Amino acid sequence: MDAPEACPPRAVWQQVLKGRAPGPPLSDCARHLESCLACQAVVEDLTGGNCTWLDIAAELRRPAPPLPSACRRALEEVKKLAPQQSDPDVPPERVARGIGGNSIPESSRMTGRIHIERMMHRSSVAVAGESAAAYALLKLIPTGLAGATGPLPMNLALALDVSGSMYDEDGTGLSRLRRVQDAALGAIQKLRPDDTLAVIGFAHNAQVVLPPTRLAEKGKIEDVIRRIDMFDVDPGGTAMDEGLALALSDVEKHASNGTLSQIVVLTDGETSGEQNCRSLAQRAAQKKIRLTLMGIGTEWNSALIKDLAKLSEGKWYYIDVNEAKEVERIFDQEFETLAAAAFLDVELCIRPMKDVRIKRIREVVPEIREVKLEESAERGLVAKLGTLRHDVSVRCIVDLSLPKRPDGKYVVAHLELTYNAGTGQRESSGQIPLEVSYTSAAHGYVNAEVMKHIDDLQMQAMSETLQKVLESNDAEAAKQVAREMEKKGEQMGQRGKKKTMLAQQVLEELNAKGRVSKKTQLAMADAGRLAELPTETETPAGQKGT
Repeated sequence: MDAPEACPPRAVWQQVLKGRAPGPPLSDCARHLESCLACQAVVEDLTGGNCTWLDIAAELRRPAPPLPSACRRALEEVKKLAPQQSDPDVPPERVARGIGGNSIPESSRMTGRIHIERMMHRSSVAVAGESAAAYALLKLIPTGLAGATGPLPMNLALALDVSGSMYDEDGTGLSRLRRVQDAALGAIQKLRPDDTLAVIGFAHNAQVVLPPTRLAEKGKIEDVIRRIDMFDVDPGGTAMDEGLALALSDVEKHASNGTLSQIVVLTDGETSGEQNCRSLAQRAAQKKIRLTLMGIGTEWNSALIKDLAKLSEGKWYYIDVNEAKEVERIFDQEFETLAAAAFLDVELCIRPMKDVRIKRIREVVPEIREVKLEESAERGLVAKLGTLRHDVSVRCIVDLSLPKRPDGKYVVAHLELTYNAGTGQRESSGQIPLEVSYTSAAHGYVNAEVMKHIDDLQMQAMSETLQKVLESNDAEAAKQVAREMEKKGEQMGQRGKKKTMLAQQVLEELNAKGRVSKKTQLAMADAGRLAELPTETETPAGQKGT
């Protein structure tokens, strides 16, 4: 009978998690981990409980990618010059990488993973007719290993409006431009030395005032941002399309697989070349370059900005100019999000079973938005979720139509999450079943957590309806929708407080003036797409939801 295998010391597991294996081969570490409860507890403790031992074992078993041809040729030359290996147990590929037998290749280090937790809106469903509507909540939860390979490198461009209206102070004592400059100077402190940033100024024309520059030259970047209104840009107009075109051109030059490429645009006015802007946003999406659009004040074209965010699979912000610190808050929020990015080009593939229909999918956290579903012959339905942070879970509601079934538990769809964790290669969660219990007698109990998100979706739908009727100048219809929002918000309690207050503001303005100010409309649109972040504790990564 074989003697029990000795457990590696805690210090060895620490080195393994850091990407260095001082001793046994990684496959042996994985084999031991899969059979030893004590070591499973040790590694989960070392990761702070944010990662399961199953993830770690899977990473340890992952084979190293083959060496590039140029490296193999160099290895052959090394063999000719030094035919004797100092350690016969070390594969030549690892010798060539200069890592001996006591570390793992850089490309084999553990990368982040995303777990899918799923739950239905009811514990069981009863389908009385041929089909019935159902809702599934999917939580995409990053593990604690996201960032084990280091933060994602960033390739950014900042396009700022420097037109004459940017000198308005709005009663704050500082011009809009000065507030934007200060906010940008603070936000770039969140970037890393190897990140690159280009700066573009636009008004009547546009100019690249700083070509793509590494943040290691931060002093140079800060100087340009401070002097952005001193370059050869005519302040008499707003040609955002020209600024966007220059920003996109610079970012495209430095875009690469595994790098986060993003353009941040800020404007306070109507722009020329709207159709050109839309074409540029579509081109950016095709190149996997996201747009972040910031509208400051109330004179910018909100419909255009929203369109550009949607076309580029990006986002938009409304900045209230009467709040002195609002520009700083928005810039900090956006650049903090960019700095925390860990997963690129995240896609959710849904393969429904026979007679099951997927009607739509909507993200509900951190932002409420419709997610486009594309059909793929090989992959089923594909939802593009974009870039995910390492420290924030994303939640989606899937609307389904379920067919009639006998009592029992059934798999209604298979889910698969694919993404780039900064390695330049696609990772996969593997096939994960979405299960539903059928009980013909009656529906099961309602899942309160799922229904809370459905409430958010209903409130957001009301907000969009209100915006449309306001645009059509139908005051009576607007009052009716605002009353419905007020009632729904009161039912939601504290979670619906802000939206309830805005609905009341709409009613007050309609009753007093017969119209609603642009500022209130923008605030309504801004609040309508945001859901309060959950405060309950997430299910630990790796555990299956109900």
